[in-house]
Amino acid sequence: MLFQKMGAKGGASGLTGLAADKALAGVPRLLDDLERLSEDTDSADIVFILGREEERVFAHKVILMARCKSFQMAKRGEICRIPGCSVSPAVPGTPTPIRLPQAPVETFKQFLLYVYTGKILLQDNGVFEMLALAQELGVEELRKACEDHVTSTLSVPTACAFLAAAMDIQKRTPGGEAAAGFVERCISYIGENASHCVKTNSFLSLPKEAVIKLISSDYLCIEEEDVWRAVLNWAKNQAGVTQPTAHWTEEEKVRVCQHLNHVINYVRLLLIDSRVFAEEVEPTGAVPMELSLERYRHAALPNKYQDSSGEQRLKPRMSPHLFPGTQIIGHDKSHYQRILNAWLGHPRQSWRLIYRASSHGYSASAFHRHCDGVSPTFVIILGSKGEICGGFSDVAWGKPSGKTHYMASDRAFLFTLHNNQDLPPTKFNIVKKSFAICYHPDIGPTFGAGADLLISSNCNSNMDSYSNLPHTYDGDGASPNILMGDYNFAVADYEVFTPQNMCSKHSKS
Repeated sequence: MLFQKMGAKGGASGLTGLAADKALAGVPRLLDDLERLSEDTDSADIVFILGREEERVFAHKVILMARCKSFQMAKRGEICRIPGCSVSPAVPGTPTPIRLPQAPVETFKQFLLYVYTGKILLQDNGVFEMLALAQELGVEELRKACEDHVTSTLSVPTACAFLAAAMDIQKRTPGGEAAAGFVERCISYIGENASHCVKTNSFLSLPKEAVIKLISSDYLCIEEEDVWRAVLNWAKNQAGVTQPTAHWTEEEKVRVCQHLNHVINYVRLLLIDSRVFAEEVEPTGAVPMELSLERYRHAALPNKYQDSSGEQRLKPRMSPHLFPGTQIIGHDKSHYQRILNAWLGHPRQSWRLIYRASSHGYSASAFHRHCDGVSPTFVIILGSKGEICGGFSDVAWGKPSGKTHYMASDRAFLFTLHNNQDLPPTKFNIVKKSFAICYHPDIGPTFGAGADLLISSNCNSNMDSYSNLPHTYDGDGASPNILMGDYNFAVADYEVFTPQNMCSKHSKS
């Protein structure tokens, strides 16, 4: 990947075509000259001393001042503000030494070349080291380029390797917080693609702390039996054991158990089928006695099992694919999918996307064309400031019989998942059941008389949508501004889902 920052839009001074080419004719020579300058030790007034080997890399303060915020923001008497560095007084006539004991030498040389010329070739195995350097020294466009590279190349074969690299940088470098978001992004991606990712060589090569971080997640899209099998395969690979459990020697059994030690505490053994536990888990000898006893106590008295220490091990992992295709409650917001299903009373229900405003159109007619006659439905709404709210209806959208515009329901509810009022995810139950939802051909989804939540036609370009909660719906914290921050609001996007394999006879195929 080659980056060259060239300045103003359309070339120099906004010129285009041949004039722009002529205006930029000197740029290649300029970049060559700057690259030679980066190698000129005689004129350098800064020397970076890198790593344990204390390799010396020279640079020019004037270039660093122009390109790096860590030099621009230095106070009087300081050279720079790089986390973890130490600056020694310079002998007169010699460059000022700046020690960076954690900096990888080759990556730092590539970073410095970018500072001088804007050229860099990003590679998967060093992108997080480069990201940390860009963060520490304050080169924003390089930091963004590293993030874009990771995002664009994240895939089943690379995800586990990226996770390990991001965790390593997060732990060992002063600027490691730059990689923290990517740790969660990798875990989310692996969770969504777990059945494939756990079969890759990069998963089998993960360090133990990365395996623990991964299987601690609530959002691995595989059954707990397969979590165990993946962990066992990892431990066998680490131990160099290839035989099935029944054919292990005592020495091989010890080696595998050493790698499973502590890791197995994060496998939710209480959720594993009894036959699988007896046939596949116990014979390894890796399960501590207290976990085995806990497992049998729960199997014998599941309704009386109250041990709070087992609460996490009793918590089912929820698939991020409960609402496949969502752009509002996916990735780092996928835990909201579990909450919606819990409110509905069907923890593992999966849903089918039937309408997205940003794809199908924001008009009321587009909503009714895709959603009328379908039930039940979840309407999930994204506000212009990141709010997430919506409603559930078990009755179909469409014109009711008679003169009324309202349809009755015992089960409809409104909800907030993310709001600006510090209220946690909250469900607002229906209290006036005759007015659950309202049909109007010129308005989008409307819940309640009043209306408690109304989405206008073309809701992304006007402020005609509003919330009059509580009226037909009520609950803890209910108010007109809890859903979207104000009575009137604009909508960034909204989606409508109906259950997979559970659609009513009115549902559209």
